[in-house]
Amino acid sequence: MAWLAGGRAARHLPRVDAWIPDSGLWAGLAHPSAARGRQVQSSGIRVARTALVIVMPRSAAAQTPAFGSSVSWKFLLPQAAGGPAAALGLNVRFPDPTSSGTGLVALTELQRVFGGSGPAASSLARLLVHVHVVPPSAGLASLVAPAPGSRPVTPPVTVTTEQAVVQFDHTHPRQPLAVRYPAEGSDQLSYPYLLTTSNPQTLSAAREFGQELQSPYATSYVRYLGFRSGNGTAGDWPGWYGLTRSAPRMLPQATPGQASAALYAWRRDSLGSRDLVLIDISSAMAATTTHGGPDLEQALAQAAGPGLAQFPDSTQMGLWASPSHVNDGLPYQQLVPIGPLPGSLGLVTRRQQIERLTQGAQPIPGSQAPLYSAILAAYQQMLGTYQARYANTVVVLTAGVDAMPGDISANALLGDLHVLYDPRRPVEIVVVMFGKAGNLQALQQVAAATGGQATAIASPAQIGTALDGAVARQLCPPHCVG
Repeated sequence: MAWLAGGRAARHLPRVDAWIPDSGLWAGLAHPSAARGRQVQSSGIRVARTALVIVMPRSAAAQTPAFGSSVSWKFLLPQAAGGPAAALGLNVRFPDPTSSGTGLVALTELQRVFGGSGPAASSLARLLVHVHVVPPSAGLASLVAPAPGSRPVTPPVTVTTEQAVVQFDHTHPRQPLAVRYPAEGSDQLSYPYLLTTSNPQTLSAAREFGQELQSPYATSYVRYLGFRSGNGTAGDWPGWYGLTRSAPRMLPQATPGQASAALYAWRRDSLGSRDLVLIDISSAMAATTTHGGPDLEQALAQAAGPGLAQFPDSTQMGLWASPSHVNDGLPYQQLVPIGPLPGSLGLVTRRQQIERLTQGAQPIPGSQAPLYSAILAAYQQMLGTYQARYANTVVVLTAGVDAMPGDISANALLGDLHVLYDPRRPVEIVVVMFGKAGNLQALQQVAAATGGQATAIASPAQIGTALDGAVARQLCPPHCVG
């Protein structure tokens, strides 16, 4: 594709006379480059086909009743976007659509599932938060053999191809995959044989080679490798692979325009976020969620740690606590400086340190939070260190009670934010308020002044969804997440 696109980079790439992409969508995305003097001609030959399927290790599928005999495309989505219950704890591994035909075709289909306009953008953003994006090199082996030191996650699920399943089950006979064809219908990789030369002699040779690709030997070898041949005929697959030899029901093929739009949205939303998380450790967080239940801080510790873990590795994050119990002159205490989540902080990563500190947070007895001053300080910090290629956000996890004598008022904070707000350097404030004692209306006004959002939750079970929505809001275009 880079060669077809031309430009300086193409000068150092080898000439391409014929091309077999895994999906015809790549050809559609490269086609505008024909104006640069390079042509993409269809030979009418399909070298192979392979349908997309949704898979889990059989051992995990046996413990996941939701992965039944019929599985929808929506099984890959988070609960907030129509997927299965978050309680399943699914580890969705999604092939990177910028470098994987499987990922590109699956993403395009999911975009069609989402529909159009704002809700679609919201769903895509939630998908990015929900999934673990993996490069093609990761393969299916990572489903059953997690990398050393990685966080334990179960059960894993991904979208792949029939051919990849055949290859995997052949090399991992003791760890077979459970396979489901999407209930709505499957998509496929079609391996078209394309001609990209205009030289008459080379073009003639390329067409001759195309005839060889249709020979009985070539088509039988394609099936031997686990593909269907170009006409859809399957190989001699063992029945226990879970694949059907008859052609599965296929969805209408996506257009290059649909693929281009999906890829553009993915790249836009994948830029990452830069977040300063401010957690409330005042005595207001010692209130219980229910009679005899955990206090608000314990609820935060139980759910916010895993919730913050859902932020992708492209995120930069820091952690503050308010009030400060080490510096009376500040309304906050910096616990972790802002930086890449996978980056090292001593013997652990920044992600691990933030999870540990959040889960270990305890309310300070008798303390009062200078909440509005802390929010203002966090906003000023993010504004002063603004980075244009990120979504810059202050995430506030609080009981919403500002009772600190001498602290600025909500109206004063609003006035300061109206002065400080710069549309060229947008920093959003996103607030998750725990319990019912706080002033939600004031916090909603504070968040709205920056284009952000404030929500209240009544039970610990809602924390994960609230944080998921907060992350999704950052990744998608302004105001696309309700």
